[in-house]
Amino acid sequence: MEKGEMKVLETERLILRALTVNDAEEAFKNWTSNDDVSKYVRWSTHKNIEETKEYILLEEKRYKKEGCFNWGIVLKNSNELIGAIGAFPSEDNRYEIGYNIAKKHWNNGYTTEALKEVINYLAIEEKIHRFRCAHAVLNPASGAVMKKAGFKYVKDESYEKFDKSQKFESKVYYLDI
Repeated sequence: MEKGEMKVLETERLILRALTVNDAEEAFKNWTSNDDVSKYVRWSTHKNIEETKEYILLEEKRYKKEGCFNWGIVLKNSNELIGAIGAFPSEDNRYEIGYNIAKKHWNNGYTTEALKEVINYLAIEEKIHRFRCAHAVLNPASGAVMKKAGFKYVKDESYEKFDKSQKFESKVYYLDI
């Protein structure tokens, strides 16, 4: 059974909404083409807008068929698309949440704000109460976001980029609501 449209979420400074292929150019410009943004995540830097379009279309299909969520993070004051945050079922019977944000918007609290809103929505509206996040050991800033949102460290693991080009030692955090 296919799901309907993703719900738009709103915080004090952000609008979280479904990404569409019309967002590909802005997403490519703001974060998917940036090596610093993709350095510790599972996807590799996009080489062109077509890769970003393919990613957005895949995420849309995954939402409708697999119960995965992927919101674009938009600044209310400028309507600029600055990143994405998503949640998907993981092997340990939890929903894993991942996020990325344009480098020029790092250290403004936007990711924490978006993460808290996504958790709140998933818990209340989707009845999802068990969450997981992981960050590369070399990227403690991502771990700080998790801690600010209430996640607790549980174990060390490792993960690979989807294309198997890199492997990262990681810290895993859980949140149960």
